[in-house]
Amino acid sequence: MPIENIIPALVFAAVMSGTPGPANMILMATGAKLGFRGAFPFTMGVQSGFFLVLAVAAFGVTSLLKGVPGLAPIITVISSGYLLYLAWKIARSDPGKLSGGESVSAVGYLNGLIVHPMNPKAWLMATTVFAQFTSQSSPVWEQWVVMCLIFIVGGFPTNCMWSWCGSRIISAIQSPQKRLIINGVLAVLTVAIVAYMGIGQMMA
Repeated sequence: MPIENIIPALVFAAVMSGTPGPANMILMATGAKLGFRGAFPFTMGVQSGFFLVLAVAAFGVTSLLKGVPGLAPIITVISSGYLLYLAWKIARSDPGKLSGGESVSAVGYLNGLIVHPMNPKAWLMATTVFAQFTSQSSPVWEQWVVMCLIFIVGGFPTNCMWSWCGSRIISAIQSPQKRLIINGVLAVLTVAIVAYMGIGQMMA
């Protein structure tokens, strides 16, 4: 990766990771549900899942989607369905259990690991960053490692910020009913963003 591309790539990672999307809405809802510490395994899973997306993009597997036109809409429907299921799961959870073992395991590392592979925004980010900021002369594995480091520095803090914001909002509210409403609103926002991105992809 050219040295002069590192700073722009870091800015891209921070901006794209920080803007609202399905993953960030779910991170915020999880932070509201479990608190920042309780949601941290889930947050780590989300970040790890993006490394998987970067690997797929780096090694060119995404070209399969271009070669098989009918495959992309099917994947979009399946991935959107998973994100909607996760939003529903968080919204209907008991707002009184903010740090119980059952709640943490229900929305833990493995659940987070699947979020980005099911997230259309993540695939857009990954394919764009490789197209714009890498050099084809460098080995693919090297490009992937560099991009993982860039998204750790530029993207992971913003993921943590969304989770922390969710925990701050919910900690200020003592009423279980209001907490349930907050979880519901975040779930609805997740549904809206997933629907918007899914429709956009299918019409592209």
